[in-house]
Amino acid sequence: MLEKYQKIHIIGIGGISLSALALILKENGKDVTGTDRHLSKITDELEKKGIKIKKDFCKEFVEQADLVVYTSAISDCDEDFCFAKQYLKPTMSRAELLGELTKDCFTISIAGSHGKTTATAMIGYMFECAKRDPTIHVGGIMKNFHSNVIIGKSKHFITEACEYKDSFLHLKNDNSIILNEAPDHLDYFKNEDNYYKSFQKFAENTKKNGVLIINNDNCHLTKNVLNCNIFTYAINKKADLQAKNLKINENGFWEFEVFYLGLSFGIVKLNILGKHNIYNALCTVAVGIVNHIPLETIKFAIASFEGVERRLEFITNLNGAIIIHDYAHHPDEIVASIQTCKQLNKKRLITIFQPHTYTRTRDLYYQFCEAFFESDEVWLLPIYPAREKPLPKITSLFLAKGIKSKNKFVRYFSNFDKCFKFINKIADSDCLFLILGAGDVEELAYKFKKR
Repeated sequence: MLEKYQKIHIIGIGGISLSALALILKENGKDVTGTDRHLSKITDELEKKGIKIKKDFCKEFVEQADLVVYTSAISDCDEDFCFAKQYLKPTMSRAELLGELTKDCFTISIAGSHGKTTATAMIGYMFECAKRDPTIHVGGIMKNFHSNVIIGKSKHFITEACEYKDSFLHLKNDNSIILNEAPDHLDYFKNEDNYYKSFQKFAENTKKNGVLIINNDNCHLTKNVLNCNIFTYAINKKADLQAKNLKINENGFWEFEVFYLGLSFGIVKLNILGKHNIYNALCTVAVGIVNHIPLETIKFAIASFEGVERRLEFITNLNGAIIIHDYAHHPDEIVASIQTCKQLNKKRLITIFQPHTYTRTRDLYYQFCEAFFESDEVWLLPIYPAREKPLPKITSLFLAKGIKSKNKFVRYFSNFDKCFKFINKIADSDCLFLILGAGDVEELAYKFKKR
């Protein structure tokens, strides 16, 4: 379908995913323009590569376009989107565009409630190490490449697959990976059952001769209705691929012995923090086995993988205090991040959290109240609204009340500047500050990098 469109305008081009797709379109010879509410380093890089971008909206770009692509985060009253309707322009969502770009490729899609970005980057890096020349599309900046996209010349297309609004159902996969399933985005799915049904449909989109790779420790699929090959991995349950003899090495990174069909494949060593990343490494080993990548290449890739920005990212050492930033915005992710930081053995772990969206704060309220149990203090910032309008009574102060009821010390800061000043005031060698959130809280974290 994309063949008939030459001039493509993208609404929300500064988003981490759409910016990557914009570069792929540009590489494929398309004339790409874009608009976004916020100009950033990402949009600056796109402009350097010949993509014209305007802030907020641009009637001229829409008028000249053959096709208008939009992010699911836009509102119905977005001016560019309204122009597209006015001019009767063909439109396509980000998810539909990704489906079109991958339809003739050997598509490896990584889905899951948590860990998609890190797992996709790790798998993509493994394919690069194996000299498979893949295209890699990731929702974050891969430290090994300093980019969110690698455009290769082979048929391999490795992509993060987002479940929000059933986006990942536009993908037809040679390898489908499901990392885990923990209900989220209930503003769209309405209930847990609908959420699990969406992952079931994603699994069913695996091509007949393809392979579905799943985490047996966290799986809600009905497997007997699936018409594809299934490869399982796990730590706790029986699976084709298992991690055993887990331990932390002297550098604070996890390593484990991997067993395939009961036979030891030796030790796999991680180069990034967090026990949860054992699952991402296991998944990477599974994808490597399925795609006939040599075991030594798989191990090398995992051992030299540097991670993704905003994923347990070390920011700085401030007066002896450690500052770490993580993208965690779901209760399960918060628990995993805090548990990882506890291993760094500081006397005082202070978690600074910017809740992401009003509906998630409402729908997972009780889980959020429980998620900070291992943190010594919890500091809250105002809710990042993303695509949403405020909901009555759903505020960070409301969340603070619930966390306090669990016998936690809670502070509230009305803006980043106040929080930044207070961190500078109290930081000492006893402290670890963990800054969490998927919104613009990275601006607070990166303030310390500029010092």
